Amino acid sequence: MQEQSAALLTDGVDAGIRELVVATDWTSTPLGPVDEWSDTLRAAVGICLNNPFPMLVMWGPELVMVYNAGYAPILGDKHPAAMGRPCAQVWAELWPVIRERLEGVLAGTATYDVDLPLLMHRHGFDEATWFTFSYSPITAPDGSVVGVLNTTTDTTGRVLGARRLTALQEFATIASSRHGDSDRAARAAMAALSRAAEDVPFGLVYLLDPDGRAAHLAATTWLDTPPPVPLVQRLPSDSAADWAWRALTSGTRDVTTGLAERLPGLLPGGPGGDQVDGAVALPLVVAGQTAPVGVLVAGVAPHLRLDEDYLAFLELVAGQVAAVVTDAQAYEAERARAAERADAAREVALAATEVSVTLQRSILGPVELPDGFAVRYEPATSALEVGGDWYDVVELADDVFGVVVGDVVGRGLSAAAVMGQLRSAGRALLLEANGPAQVLSALDRFAALVPGAICSTVFCAVVDRAAGTLTYSSAGHLPALLTGADGTGRLLDGARALPLAVLPDRPRPETEVALRAGDSLLLYTDGLVERRDEALDEGIARAVATVREGRALSPDVLAAVLVDQLIADDQDDDVALLLYRHPAEVASSVG
Repeated sequence: MQEQSAALLTDGVDAGIRELVVATDWTSTPLGPVDEWSDTLRAAVGICLNNPFPMLVMWGPELVMVYNAGYAPILGDKHPAAMGRPCAQVWAELWPVIRERLEGVLAGTATYDVDLPLLMHRHGFDEATWFTFSYSPITAPDGSVVGVLNTTTDTTGRVLGARRLTALQEFATIASSRHGDSDRAARAAMAALSRAAEDVPFGLVYLLDPDGRAAHLAATTWLDTPPPVPLVQRLPSDSAADWAWRALTSGTRDVTTGLAERLPGLLPGGPGGDQVDGAVALPLVVAGQTAPVGVLVAGVAPHLRLDEDYLAFLELVAGQVAAVVTDAQAYEAERARAAERADAAREVALAATEVSVTLQRSILGPVELPDGFAVRYEPATSALEVGGDWYDVVELADDVFGVVVGDVVGRGLSAAAVMGQLRSAGRALLLEANGPAQVLSALDRFAALVPGAICSTVFCAVVDRAAGTLTYSSAGHLPALLTGADGTGRLLDGARALPLAVLPDRPRPETEVALRAGDSLLLYTDGLVERRDEALDEGIARAVATVREGRALSPDVLAAVLVDQLIADDQDDDVALLLYRHPAEVASSVG
């Protein structure tokens, strides 16, 4: 009888959860047999199980858990045993944090937390996580609170991504290593990395000796402070560090564990004071070179999973360290070849080009764009593929996106460095739930402190798919184009003001416009519409006509058409463009 009742209750539910609910012995739980459940409990469980968004019902004074397929991954290895068990048992490690919240909900007060840090034990270790979630009371017909509905989303990836982006930007503050001292350059890189201790508890840089037979310890994140344990000073002399030497000589990363036993007292690496147990050795390689110049040994935070995102971040860190060190080595080689200065200058220019391309592509390179978006970056036809034009798409919430296109005055590495700082600052400001006018006002103050950033132009907007609105503000940038599915179009110039840092204390305007199904939004930099032999209005009109004619094309195809038809063969300015197509319907994922 119970299996039949459970089967009816879970009709149409995810197969795995359906089987689990049916197989659970509910008679042995405080909820009792399914056919004796109250209508309120049945309704709450039905809503939960049939919702694709992660949801959890906690019922009765024991807060017995019933959860859906979306919630199961949050439990990790606690699933499937968590079904039908009290919350205090399943989330024992979180109970000191969530107990007061749950007691308040049982008293009738809902809660809401954004990016709440939680130390979970769900994959065999205490894992640092962040969640945005709400607790809502479930009431019986008589008005009494009989349970709690938990709607949640795991924001760990987004929080870590923003934190790691900030850490990578620290490398942009390192001055060019023109002193020609590789060890000094490595120390500067480790000084930048030391500010990312939450993700990299310690870092060691070993640089290859000139003869290629050994490598010496050039720098650590302990800087001028002695490390807590003796370190291997030279590779490959110590067999305990063979794995690091293997990574250097093979050119592939190598992961090791067991440091807590081999090097006791190395470093506490988290809220619980746990010692760092693992590390990753990453060869230091830059584009254009066939062999590593050294190896970075990066400690793994004991409360983070060493997943692909974590490894990708460490690879980017190694790339930044390699760029700093090889820059110093390039100048070192130049001094050694004083008699061949002309050839040395050519080699330095080539190295600068490679670093420039790496920088530009690391900032504007391949990204996973949300549906409906397309972007293009086309460098000017010159020797260096680097400049100050940029775009950005930032997911702020479900169906809410920040979009930015900007242009820094000038070209070359200096403009790219300024661009990278402005782009990172703008992204961070958007993620803090600032509106476009607030973002540009804050960028005014930031740009005033960054050499070369004054007079940069930026168009910043927030697209709210669910509300069907576009809120925007422009710092001296060319107006965006909004074209309807019926071919009508207009320029978005209602909130235009001066470029960045011209008058940093002047308030910024902001305007909101409605978005209709099929609307096409184009943001772009001046390289798309400027021509030497015609007025700017003619170029903008050409862009409007191209978007109107291609409004039935997908955003990605339309972006390619814009590049093909509007960019001249003798283009002498970078082009960045961003397209957005408003959907006919917005499927909400909020439960």
